[in-house]
Amino acid sequence: MAPTDRAGPPAAMMPGAFADDVRSGDRTAWLAALFAPDAARPALHALAAYRLELHRIVETVPQAMAAEIRLQWWRDAIRDEGFGAGRSVPLVDALREGARLYGWPHETLCAVSEAFIHDLYADPLEDWTAFDGYAGESHGALVQLGAMALAVSALGEAGGFAAARTAATAAGYAGVVLAAADVAASVPRRFARGVTLVPTTAWREATGEAQDAAMTAGRLPEGAAAAAAAVAAHGLAAHGEMMRHLPGVAAEARTAFLPAVVAARSLRLAARAPLSEPRPAAWRTQLDLWRAARRLNRL
Repeated sequence: MAPTDRAGPPAAMMPGAFADDVRSGDRTAWLAALFAPDAARPALHALAAYRLELHRIVETVPQAMAAEIRLQWWRDAIRDEGFGAGRSVPLVDALREGARLYGWPHETLCAVSEAFIHDLYADPLEDWTAFDGYAGESHGALVQLGAMALAVSALGEAGGFAAARTAATAAGYAGVVLAAADVAASVPRRFARGVTLVPTTAWREATGEAQDAAMTAGRLPEGAAAAAAAVAAHGLAAHGEMMRHLPGVAAEARTAFLPAVVAARSLRLAARAPLSEPRPAAWRTQLDLWRAARRLNRL
């Protein structure tokens, strides 16, 4: 049965829900959603708003344990258990409705929240394999869920689920692209919180010292710029793999990849000017999205 044959969505998944939050918090995601069909756009906004809320928790809650409790609350609320049982929060309602309409697995949504725990503690990722695992849970899963919403909205359940499965490999690479763009552009800011998501092997190779020694010393070591550039290079390599797999992704699901496609510019900026937290000009991002959408349509 297609989603349009079911009861209408609640207010939390109506057009415009969370659009303002996403527009102010992640303009790239908001602009990318404009290329999606109207019916699927609220789902993309809900996923982006969820990621923004988790990011806000790890960035603004001063105590790591308190932040972890808040992340746990989101998992409880999505599962409708524990401290989140029976809670009616618009974003939680939207995520639950996405599970009903588009088959989003509750455990996948919860794993996104759990992945953000890595951003709370000085518990480093060992190598690029661990980094890619973190990226898949924190970013790639949301790309895949967006692909599911787009495909099921356009094709109904049976056809939509089959179409969404074609996005799985590319979504994994997209997650690495998006995570690398975030990490490469925020090394000083995260270091100030006592956290770094640069893999320890890459950190040691670039700086010649262990991450915990740098944290204890309280200063970014020489070579930190090279460590950030290594993350950007890893993201650019994943971007190439994502683009190689995108022709095999069902056309109905490709809009979910737009933020990852245009993240190449952010990665190149981070590779050239690490530690400066570079961001592309807004007009360039908008133009990149338009060009990327046309390119995906021609695949």
